[in-house]
Amino acid sequence: MLVALLSSQYARFAALAEAWLALGATAFGICQDGRPLVYWPAGHRLSKASLIAPIMKGDTEIGDLRVAGLSGTALEQRLRADAALISYMLQLEDELQLMTADLVTSQDQQLALYRLTQTMRDHVTVEETLRAVVAEAMRMVRAHGGYAMFVPSSADPLLVQQPDGLLPDDQVWRFYWQGQATEHEIHLSEPESDLAGGRLSNLLHVPIWVRGAVMAGLGLVNRPGDFSAPDIKLTRAIADQASAQIERMLLYQEMFDQAKLRTEMELARRVQLDLLPRTLPRIDGLEIYASSRPAYQVGGDFFDFIVQEGRPFIFAIGDVTGKGLSAALLMTMTRTAIHSKSQFMPYPTPEAVMRQSNEDLYNDFTRVGVFATAFVGQYAPGTQRLVYANAGHAPVIYRPCDGEPVLLRADSTAIGILPVSHCRNQVLRMGPGDLLIAATDGFSDVRDPSEETFGIDRLLDLVEKLHAHSAHEIAAKMFEEADRFGQGRQQDDDQTLVVIKGAAS
Repeated sequence: MLVALLSSQYARFAALAEAWLALGATAFGICQDGRPLVYWPAGHRLSKASLIAPIMKGDTEIGDLRVAGLSGTALEQRLRADAALISYMLQLEDELQLMTADLVTSQDQQLALYRLTQTMRDHVTVEETLRAVVAEAMRMVRAHGGYAMFVPSSADPLLVQQPDGLLPDDQVWRFYWQGQATEHEIHLSEPESDLAGGRLSNLLHVPIWVRGAVMAGLGLVNRPGDFSAPDIKLTRAIADQASAQIERMLLYQEMFDQAKLRTEMELARRVQLDLLPRTLPRIDGLEIYASSRPAYQVGGDFFDFIVQEGRPFIFAIGDVTGKGLSAALLMTMTRTAIHSKSQFMPYPTPEAVMRQSNEDLYNDFTRVGVFATAFVGQYAPGTQRLVYANAGHAPVIYRPCDGEPVLLRADSTAIGILPVSHCRNQVLRMGPGDLLIAATDGFSDVRDPSEETFGIDRLLDLVEKLHAHSAHEIAAKMFEEADRFGQGRQQDDDQTLVVIKGAAS
């Protein structure tokens, strides 16, 4: 079956191979039982394929597509979509053969339906398919006119007529809604004289089922001698073929859209990761570690480091309301505002950075109804003194080397809540052994299977247990403890933290 499809559709497979080679693949081929049936370019036998996608016939794998020289989730999904399309083509071949067997009593109808299906294969949109169905149905049933419509659940309805303007649109839609309500064909052998201005001598309307509901219809008009029982049966068969083709096209479009969305989300994830610092700064007197783990491919958390020669070290962590792509876009705005103020203000302080960032973002955040919590810290090497400002951010925990861990409360609302930030500079001792952990609420809000949250108290206890470890070890164990508490439950929120620990100069 696969060999026959290759023979009949070789040009399509060649075009598919060219598309993959244009993406950078070194080879593309189709294999069966591990042996190549055909491959491009000539001479390359795909000994080491980097991507493989199965070609299915029902529940049985009958072959596979193979690509060499490319890798990645998005490309793997694309190859799987191509293999799925070939599987559908194989399924269509099977259905054509079954239909041929069922219509042995009528050779003319048999050939006509085969021709119809072959014709519809070349169309890639529902509108093109409807026009092909109308044209072929008119030819097979010898009607002088026809129409077809499709009413998707999430798009504008489609209506095609041949010839154009044969019937008023409102009358055509009346037949559709009547057929949808009765779920049965409509046959008018002596229509009212006012229909189509008296130009209508007879009409047959057949509902078309798509995904378990009447979402389309096929109508034929003005057949010489009216529509006989075989004509009605043939029109039903044509409608069934149209239904199957529309469903395949919808499924393929959904698969294509999903693959495209996954590709776009992967690109967004890479862009977001590129915005986060790729390396940890080396600051005299500090041990620093930071990490972020979004709940989805992208998220609304961020952290940032601003290191400039001759100026104090500045770090920031923030959390935008929401999750997913929308939060990621707003996160980028927030991170950019804080970063630019920290980098380009003549004398940046956490208080000034927060105030200016709030002024920049307030109008936009108010317009879309979001806000962002943020924590900004500043440290000048040799001072053992850390200055910070907190705009609604929690949890932030400070554990002095000679004391107990405490939760640092915010002294201002989040960015975007009020037009003016009320943050003030606060000061912490940051000598050897002093520890500051700025995290996002993805840690305190993590839930176990019984819906109990991890909470602030557990975080404080955890910090007390871990304070003697290095900054990297503290971060790793905090992520590990959050996973252990969740007991395999899917992560509800983005998890980000910055660990700053005083060290000997």
